[in-house]
Amino acid sequence: MKYWLSIICSLLVTFALSGCVVTETTVSHHYGSNDPAMTAQKFYSQYFLNGSAGLPTDTQLAAYKPYISTELYQSLESAKKRQLEEIKQHPDEKPSHADGDLFSSLFEGPTAVDIPSIPVLPSADNVTLQANFTRTEQGKDILHWTDEIKMIKQNDNWVIDDLVYKGNWDFAAKATLKKSLSDK
Repeated sequence: MKYWLSIICSLLVTFALSGCVVTETTVSHHYGSNDPAMTAQKFYSQYFLNGSAGLPTDTQLAAYKPYISTELYQSLESAKKRQLEEIKQHPDEKPSHADGDLFSSLFEGPTAVDIPSIPVLPSADNVTLQANFTRTEQGKDILHWTDEIKMIKQNDNWVIDDLVYKGNWDFAAKATLKKSLSDK
């Protein structure tokens, strides 16, 4: 009995310590939906697992669905329909949102994200989180930046409703994810 208790305690400590940063290579599945930061981290776990070039595929979108608002999900689906229509009308041209990362300011996307938890009042129905992104190449950090994640309560669970791009370099994505999806 002591043996199992010590193993369980060790696992709990490991989970608690490993939940701070999600990267391409470390994906944690112990987040819940009652803490907005944990929900956002879970989303980015799926994001790193599935890749991030252009609009999400149907499989990627299905994986993201539990962590994003109905409105954001519908915006992504609408953008995908517009993209398919563009391909049909102009097969020799690159359609909008064909490549580049949508879920951060950097076209190439981050390799790690840290989303600190913040105190949230039980009565709150929206909150803004700071997502601290890092892009690493060949083992070296080449860029750090912070974007904002707009979270809302939907069906008593926190979900991502939008992303505000805050990158301050020349070619950083501007405005918000929803705005970029609605632009042609």
